[in-house]
Amino acid sequence: MLKNERWFAVVNPQSANGSTRKRWPEYLRRLREDGYQIDFAYTTEPGDAIRITRRTLKEGYTHIIAVGGDGTMNEVVNGFFSNGQQINCEAELALFSHGTGGDLIRTLQIARGIEGFLEILGRGQKRLIDVGEVLFQDEHRQQTHRYFLNVADVGLGGETVARVNQQSKLLGGKLSFLIGSVLSILRYRNKIMHCEIDGNLIFAGRLNSIMVANGRYIGGGMMIAPHAKIDDGLFDVVCLGDFSTLMLLRHLPKIYKGTHLEIPGVTVYRGRLVVITTVETALLDIDGEQPGQAPLTFSIHPKALCLWV
Repeated sequence: MLKNERWFAVVNPQSANGSTRKRWPEYLRRLREDGYQIDFAYTTEPGDAIRITRRTLKEGYTHIIAVGGDGTMNEVVNGFFSNGQQINCEAELALFSHGTGGDLIRTLQIARGIEGFLEILGRGQKRLIDVGEVLFQDEHRQQTHRYFLNVADVGLGGETVARVNQQSKLLGGKLSFLIGSVLSILRYRNKIMHCEIDGNLIFAGRLNSIMVANGRYIGGGMMIAPHAKIDDGLFDVVCLGDFSTLMLLRHLPKIYKGTHLEIPGVTVYRGRLVVITTVETALLDIDGEQPGQAPLTFSIHPKALCLWV
């Protein structure tokens, strides 16, 4: 990496249960001591990382760092776009993972913490990756859209994320999401869903969940889409059938290992355009955030973002 490049870090001080606020000054000092020129801003509320990133790119910065968890990274990626277009096609992103979930960095095989981040900067390697986009209904039933890098989930995952995000994550990402998943499974009722991929009807009936995956992991380490590639121009669409509560609990360990695809009733499809409608309310999870609900239209933007890896 050329150290005369100026970076802008978008820092979520609440990530990692608030420890990022305490540790960021130390990390910033370490980065500057190593010769990196870094400006930064703290986020103060949901959506702030989107606004800060957009403003920063419009001011002329071309190198952005997302400091936080999966939700922070999702907001920063959304900040790369405005009015349906990339603000600057030359802009680049580096991920400093400092949150509880860490699902995106598992897919990218990026290490956590300052040492892993310094290694990324030192290598100077870049990769063009796909960006997913989803149209959905927000809490006011108005249609809106959002970009994502990792995995979107309609059904059980949306309810799990809504529950987990209302609670403390002091137990860490994996255990917090595991507990949230078990509680959600016990209370969840499968939904009637209609799913089309690239114009072809692939399912109409009662399902537990549909995952639209660009990356591989959700829920603090569940390998939901073990064959997904983040730069192949396709979603892996994983459908979990009309499973009973007992069956879900029995097979939950397999999802962490990525061996759940062998279970009868689990199906995987691939495609570029995915349309999902539901009869009942079905909540949407995007990169560990719960911004709205079905109906949903997913599209993929191949190799749309330059990422430091």
